[in-house]
Amino acid sequence: MVINTGIFLIGALIIILLGSYLYSRQFSRMKRQLFLTENMLAQEKNKEIELENTLKNTAGIDDVTGLPNRHIFIDRLNQAINQSERSEMIFAIIFLSLDGFKIINEALGLSAGDEILKEAASRMQTVIRKIDTASRIGGNEFVLILTQLTKPESVIFMVQRFLTALTQPFYVCNQDIFITVSIGIAVYPADGKEGDELLKNADNALNQAKLTGPNSFQFYQKEMYHLSRRELTLTTDLRNSAIYNDFIIYYQPSVNIETKQILTMEAMLHWQHPEFGLLKYDDFSKLLENSGHVIPIGDWLLRTACQQFLIWKKAGLNPQSLMIKVSIKQLENPHFTYNLSQILKEIGLNPTALILEISELILVGKLNLIEKSLQILKKQGIQVGMSEFGTGKIALQDLRHFSIDFLRIASSLIKEVGQNEETRAIVQMIVGLANTLGLRVLAEGVDTEAQKQILCELGCFIMQGELFSQPLLPENFTELVEQAVIQHA
Repeated sequence: MVINTGIFLIGALIIILLGSYLYSRQFSRMKRQLFLTENMLAQEKNKEIELENTLKNTAGIDDVTGLPNRHIFIDRLNQAINQSERSEMIFAIIFLSLDGFKIINEALGLSAGDEILKEAASRMQTVIRKIDTASRIGGNEFVLILTQLTKPESVIFMVQRFLTALTQPFYVCNQDIFITVSIGIAVYPADGKEGDELLKNADNALNQAKLTGPNSFQFYQKEMYHLSRRELTLTTDLRNSAIYNDFIIYYQPSVNIETKQILTMEAMLHWQHPEFGLLKYDDFSKLLENSGHVIPIGDWLLRTACQQFLIWKKAGLNPQSLMIKVSIKQLENPHFTYNLSQILKEIGLNPTALILEISELILVGKLNLIEKSLQILKKQGIQVGMSEFGTGKIALQDLRHFSIDFLRIASSLIKEVGQNEETRAIVQMIVGLANTLGLRVLAEGVDTEAQKQILCELGCFIMQGELFSQPLLPENFTELVEQAVIQHA
């Protein structure tokens, strides 16, 4: 009986072990089948995603904005050309760029940039008609086709609506972001009868709009071809290390009418270009800033002008200070203030003899970016001036917020100071407020005795202009400046 019970237990154990083994194998087989199934489903999902992306690309859909991409845009451009040939109507190509987009991506991240692109695309679609096409062709640039127009002037109304829509703040990363826009326009058939030609000309117009300033638009003009070739040549030459041999610095004095002394000598960079002749700084300043060489060329100007100023001082010619314009890119450079202090130390020039002049436009839009540099310059003893004041960028009452020593009234106001009472009143307010704030005021562009007399009546006694002296080469300073200044002062 005991033996039978033992045999039964052994048999039962064998059955249990065998069942467990068979279950384990079945479980492993099921687990493997489940893994294979999941892997197969994942592969199928990837194929679906690839197919979806392929379909999007084939359909010409931009992944970020949902707008037609370049593929479908070209097709619609060809349709617009064919349609306009038959109907004898015109259409416009608009190249639209969101300015400063690189800064947004760097500061807030690519996802924030994508959000702005999406919102910008949505706003454009609320402006265009159903018969028009808005397309993103890459980066921060969009191209639009406005069809069935009767005259080129019809485009302006649409462009103004784009500017209104896109210059409203974008709410991203819990803050309002403001952007500016540049727009170039080419019109069929006047600006081209082929798609490539229209796109090229609209792009040329866009580049010209960027040079004009923020939130501006520009129609293509045939002269732009020659202008763009000129700009390409100048931009290429600015990258050549031999460029310094072609630079010339002219100096123009400003005069204190009361003391009959030369108060400042302003250093003005000119370029003696082998093909285009003598170019003033304003002729190539935008190209210089975009070339990536504004900082080394700016340092060269500072060093060379400071050396010349010290030569005059040692020779007994006694201008009180040297004035040099600086760009926003120089002030944004974290090494600018240190490099400048080293230049002054090497040359042996007292920092208090230097006035760095910044345009009113820079101080309006970029003050927060350059405020630290301005504070360091002031601590070093360097004076800071504001140029072109009175152009409407800064209100008179806001002057107290800017840490400046010198204020230059825009030449456009001086030109009209004797022609109408309104301009005279504006100049009088500027001079009065500047005196109240302890700022020195310089009137530039004084070319006539009448202008000089009016400015004296208004209390402005520091002047610069053709009446006293043209900009001069250094070697002409001794011979001409003192006699000319004293004679007219």
